[in-house]
Amino acid sequence: METKAISHKKSGKRWMQGTGPGFVYALTVLGTGDVVSNSAAGASYGYSLIWALAMALIFRYVWVTTSAKYVLVTGESLLSGYARVGTWVPWLVLISFFPIRHFTNQFLILIMGDSIHLLLPLPTAWSSIIWACLFTLLGFALPFWGGYAMIELFCKILIGIMGVSLLVAALLSNPDPMAILSGLFFPSLPQSQGLYSAVLIIMALIGAEAGSNANLTYAYFIREKGWKDISFLKLQRFDLATGVISLFVMGALLQIAAAGTIHPLGIEVESPEDLAQIFLRTQGQVGLVAFSLGLWGAAFSSFIGMNIGFALIFTDICRNFVPGFKDSGVHKSEGYTPNKDPIYKWIILFWSLAPIYIVFTDVQPVWLVLMVTSFLVLLIPVLAVCLLWITNDRNLMGQYRNGWITNLVLITLVLIAIYLTNERGLDLWNSLGDLR
Repeated sequence: METKAISHKKSGKRWMQGTGPGFVYALTVLGTGDVVSNSAAGASYGYSLIWALAMALIFRYVWVTTSAKYVLVTGESLLSGYARVGTWVPWLVLISFFPIRHFTNQFLILIMGDSIHLLLPLPTAWSSIIWACLFTLLGFALPFWGGYAMIELFCKILIGIMGVSLLVAALLSNPDPMAILSGLFFPSLPQSQGLYSAVLIIMALIGAEAGSNANLTYAYFIREKGWKDISFLKLQRFDLATGVISLFVMGALLQIAAAGTIHPLGIEVESPEDLAQIFLRTQGQVGLVAFSLGLWGAAFSSFIGMNIGFALIFTDICRNFVPGFKDSGVHKSEGYTPNKDPIYKWIILFWSLAPIYIVFTDVQPVWLVLMVTSFLVLLIPVLAVCLLWITNDRNLMGQYRNGWITNLVLITLVLIAIYLTNERGLDLWNSLGDLR
């Protein structure tokens, strides 16, 4: 009996040591948009929309684990799989990456500086700028020199820090346990009130999962981990589940904190900066520290994780589809790893440091941001349909082709993505009209 217990303990330890890409992925996709949408849900509707977060993350889990399954079954990279639909797909992804990463990183750099300035203001008017530059340089150094193993360890530590800080913020809000359980297990659609309708917030939560090009990154993180065949399938599913559960816990804690702190005041949530000030007024310095740490963690981890994930994808596309790069033979040499590829190094350098000028200007690049949005809304439905296509191919997937439940979820995601494309397309057209 004792030997069996030791065996189970060792087995559990091996599983925990084997996980990691799920945590990296979780912190990659947990951006400031998630902070605002979950806080808006709690601020407007209390605990009654926690179920919507759970449903959205189930959608995300199915999407991402289906992508990972393709990689493990076929041994191909995800973009090589998409290229089976047409080589135009990797090229579309490649072209869209430059503006998306550049302007997203501008926003993240500003949030990193502002959130730490709230905690540790320096005795200078340049406080936010100095903090933004310091964390931008750190966010560049970690993926450039650190390698995947260091990033994975960093993300495990950071997810613990964020989890504790958000738990403190939630506990300070005097939560109602029974109302929380009711909001999770008994779905309801409350009457619309305030700035955001319940349907709009639910669509925002689901849309963030269905409409995130960051869903591509996990399939590359598992390759960096060394998981390259079907023998890792069970471990991969467990690993992704831990990451998605972490996302749920942090999102739910945000909703709980906002429900207890902001909802009774009837204040509308529009930006992360508004949230920080509200937590300061209602929970004092402890609440401000807890929330600001969570906000900084979301921005900093997303800055690092996105740069790594998209750099791995970018390198894969260049080495397999771009003339000149694919003919060099570098990626076919013995001992080759993408994170040591010169393309990977240069693109990490460019995406990390090129946007830093934003802290020295008041520039609002409206037209370019609108063009980025138009790229993104067209990309997501395409990727969703391509994923359905390749993972239902019997010749490629064999016994691992999608079941009807997986296909139903993915088809739902495709429909949501198409709906959001239409809605965002209308918003884009109206915004361009306002500028004319």
